[in-house]
Amino acid sequence: MDIAEIRKKAQREREGGMPTARPVPPPSPSVAEPLEAEDVSGYEEYLAPDEESTLPAIIPQQPVFDPASYDPLALILEGRRAALVGDDLLADVRADSARDAGRALEILCFRVADEMYGVDIMELKEIIKPRETTEVPHAPPYIAGVISLRGIIIPVFVLRERLGLLPLESGGKERIIVVKKGEGLCGILVDEVIQVVRIAASSVEHPPAVLDGIDREFVSGIGRHEGKIIILLTMDKVLDASLA
Repeated sequence: MDIAEIRKKAQREREGGMPTARPVPPPSPSVAEPLEAEDVSGYEEYLAPDEESTLPAIIPQQPVFDPASYDPLALILEGRRAALVGDDLLADVRADSARDAGRALEILCFRVADEMYGVDIMELKEIIKPRETTEVPHAPPYIAGVISLRGIIIPVFVLRERLGLLPLESGGKERIIVVKKGEGLCGILVDEVIQVVRIAASSVEHPPAVLDGIDREFVSGIGRHEGKIIILLTMDKVLDASLA
């Protein structure tokens, strides 16, 4: 083939619009080697017109909601922990309840008529012998009067009359039990002080259903010690003169 024929063939190929080979872009940079600003120059024809001078912004990936991993109970417990009502606090409450159920009550037992009554020693101040009282005008019949105890004036309740029991002659064993009442003190006159006993708090029974009205308010529970029944009194109610 002569030179003229070769030139004609080349001319026909140019006029036929045969696509010329496009430059192959360099390989994409790896994650470990971030793309720097000067590397953008080789990518002009692959970038949008407004992206020629800047790198594309890196958009942080948002967590994808997965219904299979959604745990509403865990969400509720997390809210309770944030509100300081979490599992740790509930565990403390359960532990306190267990301690209360297993703790022992120390009860001062005393006799009024033929029954044994008791009061928590934490409510006691002291026990004294009966002494002369000063009557208070218009006082209820179950209040014997007032006494001075080291300069403190305290009323004395006759527990026998307060509980509606029949009067009995003095046996010489009467005592005045001084108990706390709010910020002050009160005395209760009993027929005899027996002893201090320990009973399990969990063994205290509720007041019997046969009690009604004011009698039920006076009784906080029924305890047992060595086969004997102890009627536990609610001293706040016993010493409340408004409960007639």
